Amino acid sequence: MRLAAGALALAALTLLAPSQPGYDPWAWLLWGRELAHGTLSTAEGPAFKPLAVALCIPLAALGDAAPEAWLVLARAGAIAAVALAAALAWRLAPDDRRAPAAALAAAAVLLAAGWWWHAAVGNSEGLTLALLLGAAHRLLDRRPGQALALGVLAGLLRPEAWPLLGLAGLGLWRARPALRPWLVAGALALPALWFVPEWLGSGDPLRSGARARVPNPGQPALADVPALASLEQALRIPLLPVLVLGLAGLADRRARLVVAAALAWLVTVALMAQAGFSGEPRYAVPGAALLAVPAAVVLTRAPRTVLAVGVGALAVAGVLRAGDVRGELRRAADDARLWAALPPALEAAGGRDAVLACGTPVTGRLRGTGVAYALDVEKRRVLFDPARAGVLLRSRIRPGAGVQPPAPAGAPAIGRSARWELRAARCRDTG
Repeated sequence: MRLAAGALALAALTLLAPSQPGYDPWAWLLWGRELAHGTLSTAEGPAFKPLAVALCIPLAALGDAAPEAWLVLARAGAIAAVALAAALAWRLAPDDRRAPAAALAAAAVLLAAGWWWHAAVGNSEGLTLALLLGAAHRLLDRRPGQALALGVLAGLLRPEAWPLLGLAGLGLWRARPALRPWLVAGALALPALWFVPEWLGSGDPLRSGARARVPNPGQPALADVPALASLEQALRIPLLPVLVLGLAGLADRRARLVVAAALAWLVTVALMAQAGFSGEPRYAVPGAALLAVPAAVVLTRAPRTVLAVGVGALAVAGVLRAGDVRGELRRAADDARLWAALPPALEAAGGRDAVLACGTPVTGRLRGTGVAYALDVEKRRVLFDPARAGVLLRSRIRPGAGVQPPAPAGAPAIGRSARWELRAARCRDTG
């Protein structure tokens, strides 16, 4: 409880910096608000994440503060993951080197590629890793029931957890007969909570899976051998010394299971990419970040000379990655400024009702979920085809990028802000 309270307090302080959700979290917030009002439309948008959406249902009662509240929860998960990785390395390291092991594990997680970006925009990677690490701690505490519960929660955020849960479940089925009813309940709950809401919200229980098969440009699914491309990108997530030391953990009795879980996660992502899923590197972040723990344990169990060399290598690699971290934070801050500027543009256009009275809202790529949330409409009502626009919500997705969507000649501007321009293509008289 103290860890959760501390993580939430630190996460709340991060709101002092520019903060707004990213593409997927806007959808979860939108669906949570719909469910709070007794409706659900998932026909368009990213994959439905049962746990994320469930957490967003009560947040809907906070109104305009709901996005910030989600960011606090997601960032608290990322903060807790760093602390839990440090604590696990502490438990597995030699008694006289526990402190350096904990520090190295925490630093290795913080320097995983994309870690700061995903935390900043409220993606689920940090929370997923926190749940996986929490399950590992509960197993060490000989609390398999609690470990199972945390694993199921992780499985409600990412399907890559399912193979790990299956293997753990088989072991618990034989070793702990008293847990069998809970194992059956978990095995039934996972698919039900993933597929039934999609079935009710879109009419297609496999809609999320189909959406995950639509890769963005440059993703592993578009490579000649998607599985290899996925593994190659995943292995770039940890610092190179962390990767090497983490894999060396296979020879360490105490760290072996953590390495095996990390590799199983990465292989699952790769196999899913080969099967047609996008295989984006962010799917691999929880597994890749897990390698921080065995890397720290292996290094602190080495002779002092090797330890000194390893720490030096990690320091150099960390300095080289610092620029990437700064880039992630700058990008997140720019996104926050983009979304913070949308409500003033809507207000300048006369408010939500006046904007929707102009007809179908159309916006640029990767902006549909945020626009749908701001307009309080189903995601499927926000389009990307300017030819079908009633009102165009135009912006630059990044500084220096072109303004999207293009506006037809003669479409008057009805609202502007620092980052958005609203143009009416076919406004009808509402007087």
